[in-house]
Amino acid sequence: HEYVGSLGDLLNPFALFGAVAFTAVFVTHGAIFLALRTTDDLRRRANRLATRAGVVAAVLVVPFLWWAQAIRGDTASVIVAAAAVVAFSGGLLANLVRREGWAFVGTTLAVGLAVASLFAAMFPAVMPSTLDPGSTLTTVDAASTPYTLKILTIIAAIFTPLVLLYQGWTYWVFRKRVTVEPVAVS
Repeated sequence: HEYVGSLGDLLNPFALFGAVAFTAVFVTHGAIFLALRTTDDLRRRANRLATRAGVVAAVLVVPFLWWAQAIRGDTASVIVAAAAVVAFSGGLLANLVRREGWAFVGTTLAVGLAVASLFAAMFPAVMPSTLDPGSTLTTVDAASTPYTLKILTIIAAIFTPLVLLYQGWTYWVFRKRVTVEPVAVS
């Protein structure tokens, strides 16, 4: 199989709208994380930014997920997309009442569920063909060889626990909110 098209075919309105929508979601998510990790004026400013960006993200993401479901969705992917919208709404409400931890959990769930709904709607197509449905790239066609998958599984089994340990350690080290006052070393 050979790709027939141009960069303009890849940058279609659906892809561009999705990129803008998810950028707004991640700006919101990042602002909530910043509010979670800081205090005083910076925390208030991050909360305000998360609220503003969250409204923009909601206005963009809901129609984007609806569009994705209208193109290829089924009942399961629609339910997961609806759960993503509920989780994002919950995150925004938690941010409004200054519960940044719950807001972060809500937006994290929303991102995961939104991506899962898109994958569920697209499955088994990885890249649908606009020329011939028989030329659609599927998960089976896109998969690596069994030997490559075996090697990658071994590498993942070794390094995933190491990455998780490192992430846990960094979270533990930086678990307190960032303040301008000196922190006593214990």
